[in-house]
Amino acid sequence: MAQSTGERDSVALEGVIARDAIREVLSAYARGIDRADAAVLKSCYHPDAIEEHGGNFHGNAFEYVDQAMPKVRGMGVMQHLLGTSYIELERETAYVETYIWTFARFKKDGGDVDTFTGGRLLDRFERRNGVWKISHRRTVFDWNRDTPTQEGWCVGYFNPRTAGMRMGRKDKEDPSYERF
Repeated sequence: MAQSTGERDSVALEGVIARDAIREVLSAYARGIDRADAAVLKSCYHPDAIEEHGGNFHGNAFEYVDQAMPKVRGMGVMQHLLGTSYIELERETAYVETYIWTFARFKKDGGDVDTFTGGRLLDRFERRNGVWKISHRRTVFDWNRDTPTQEGWCVGYFNPRTAGMRMGRKDKEDPSYERF
């Protein structure tokens, strides 16, 4: 039996809503990792979710968050940028590939090193009780470039010590938690 126009529109609308919910979770994850906010990170996963992270971790996602937070808080600045997400919906499951670029600053041999990495997040999302969350994640690394840190702040145009210049932080004191 053929679907009516109303039924097709309803299915299409459900897909739009699902994709939006999935992208919200991906955005929350990027914010959570960059702000070292364990509660936000855990909110992205179902409690029994699996995390496979670059050969450094394979197991329960909540345990991954608990192990990663002390390391993330001890690192320098970090930023995760999300690119295109390809989302295949199959009822209560979605298979999602999201391009990601990361910047992170590490201490090495008494100096700072900036590392730029490009990769993809391969996620299986599940909708449980009407809520989309990650049920399994595999991080795929495509490229990396490490370089000594050379901050010039736009050739001196900006000065981080100037009153009023807002700098990012890895805690609830980050300006993104303010409501103005």
